[in-house]
Amino acid sequence: MIKKILFVLIITLSSGLYAKQHMSKSTYNSLTSAQKLIQENKFKKAKNILDKLLKEDKNAYEKSYILQTLSNIYITNNKYEKVTSAYEQIIKLNAFEPKSIDNIKFSLAKLYLSTEKYEKSLKLSKSLINSKYLKKQEIYENLILGYYYNKKYKSAIKYSNRYMSSKKQIKESWYKILYSSYIEIKNYNGALKTMKKMVKLFNSNEQYWVQLASLYQQKNRLKKSLSTLELAYKNNVLTKKDNILYFINILLQNDVYNKAGVLLTKAIDRKLIKEDKKIFEILVNCYINSKEIDLAINKLESSKFADKNKYKIILANLYYNKQEFKKSIETLNQIKAKKNSKTDGKKQILKALCFYELNDKKQSIRTLKKAVNNPYHKKRARSILKELRS
Repeated sequence: MIKKILFVLIITLSSGLYAKQHMSKSTYNSLTSAQKLIQENKFKKAKNILDKLLKEDKNAYEKSYILQTLSNIYITNNKYEKVTSAYEQIIKLNAFEPKSIDNIKFSLAKLYLSTEKYEKSLKLSKSLINSKYLKKQEIYENLILGYYYNKKYKSAIKYSNRYMSSKKQIKESWYKILYSSYIEIKNYNGALKTMKKMVKLFNSNEQYWVQLASLYQQKNRLKKSLSTLELAYKNNVLTKKDNILYFINILLQNDVYNKAGVLLTKAIDRKLIKEDKKIFEILVNCYINSKEIDLAINKLESSKFADKNKYKIILANLYYNKQEFKKSIETLNQIKAKKNSKTDGKKQILKALCFYELNDKKQSIRTLKKAVNNPYHKKRARSILKELRS
């Protein structure tokens, strides 16, 4: 991972270098031999030559080249502490031309970042901000990462905005860091603004749409949250179960029961969502609240999750409201409940009302008598019984 982000200086020795830059011919020849061995992946032999050179009396310029060549071997062998030490010595010697020194400083700043020495990386990166040899955008990148990983999110935001205003093509990862920084400091306006742009630029990313909708919801802009998810669904972006259920939840919060039911039914048909007990309950709730009684009845009659007494009570009530009293009674007769339980009380009262509607007053009264001593429903049972007898 470190190799991918670490800038490695490749040194090429020219034939006249030792004369012009105060390098002895013997040092030049030894460095050339070492570099040839490195190219042949003979790192141990190359290192032996370089270690021997370092023990000799060499000037700052020669030492800098030796250290730089050694650092390339250390990078290959993943010895980053030694790379760090080599770069620090080269910078201290200050024998290279300013452009090379700035490049080494930048490499060292990236190395500090990779080894989680964030303060050192930040200090060195800031010293390079006005370098005429380096691209300012690359320094901004280092600063953004340094501040972000060091949990100094306000500074990460500051340099992120500078970076984005100075560059046309921005990679997705930098927007993610900016968005995350806003979230960390609970600046939801900044997060919302960033996520709106991310949705626009990366409109096939399902999670960005959901995060945008969530931000709108957090700011109590439910209609905007709903319209965001509707557009994502319309564009076939929403495909994950949790995200579709989140959309349905927003629809329910806005009392849009019919659309929630239609959406959930389609998702089940398309096998995006598998119907389980929870999904079954949501569907029944959607159908009932959207007055789609026939759909609710069909679901309660056909689903394997509808075998519990509470669902049979709901089904019997739906039949009662449709004035299909015999079907309501048939459904109630399927309920097996303990005498004087809450379920038994509901069952006997509804059954009595069905008999009454069927003009069987005597059976209605007989049924109600079964509920007059029910601790949960005796008050209502006695009230209805009193009315029937009057």
